[in-house]
Amino acid sequence: MKDFKGKYVLITGGSKGIGKDIAKFFFEKGATVLICSRNKEEIKITCKDIDPEGINFFGIKADVSKISDCKKLIDYAIKKFGKIDVLINNAGIIGEIGEFDKNNIINWSKAIEVNLLGSAYCSRFALPFMKKNSNGKIINFAGAGVGGKNPLINFSSYYTSKIAIVGFTETIAEELKKYNIQVNCIAPGQINTGITDYVISQGLDKVGKDIYKQTIEQKKKGVSSTRQITDLISFLCSSEADHITGRLLSVKWDKIEVLKRLTKEGGLFKLRRIDNDLFYGK
Repeated sequence: MKDFKGKYVLITGGSKGIGKDIAKFFFEKGATVLICSRNKEEIKITCKDIDPEGINFFGIKADVSKISDCKKLIDYAIKKFGKIDVLINNAGIIGEIGEFDKNNIINWSKAIEVNLLGSAYCSRFALPFMKKNSNGKIINFAGAGVGGKNPLINFSSYYTSKIAIVGFTETIAEELKKYNIQVNCIAPGQINTGITDYVISQGLDKVGKDIYKQTIEQKKKGVSSTRQITDLISFLCSSEADHITGRLLSVKWDKIEVLKRLTKEGGLFKLRRIDNDLFYGK
């Protein structure tokens, strides 16, 4: 397992769920960790739970959908640590659920603001410092269905934001190659979190029969281990993965041993259409 002693890691949405597990993982591997959340009380609880002495684990209240909060977050990290080695853009919401023409259009934009713009804002303010050090790792999060065969119906806001994150990842990854900064996007797979309960609470009619049934089954199975997620992120944030950037990687399907042999160039693990001209179906 990778050792992250001497590394400074920033994780958005790190006070609960997947974000908290990622934060705890990096802390246990020796990193100094900063998390953010919109909930100040959750931050206090998480910090005390993971690092009671408050030596290498810190938290700050921030809403990543707000540019001013993202700048405050990065400025705080730099003032406290002097640099950011790893940025995990984990903060996310599910947003409006249901048929698009029945959605509240004002609320529809919230998932775009948090999931996409939050990742963009934090990356924007962190990158000058990473470029100065000629080193850095950024991990973004795709979501259910992205890169798959079918769109995520009744979740247009969430799905749109997550598709866009993949495009954002690919674009800036190319721009940043010359600075030794790698940017990748992961699809974490099915994990029971508060979002799982929220989706179920919205009911079959809004969620849709297929996804509602899948979510109920997921809840029953009790899928809660984030070990595969932290294993993949650990690999991507290590020097072993310096050759991997601009990729969309599945926690469930993409094996680390295969990724170790991945060539720097090529279209593998990217989001592309199949047109039987440049890109072919299997």
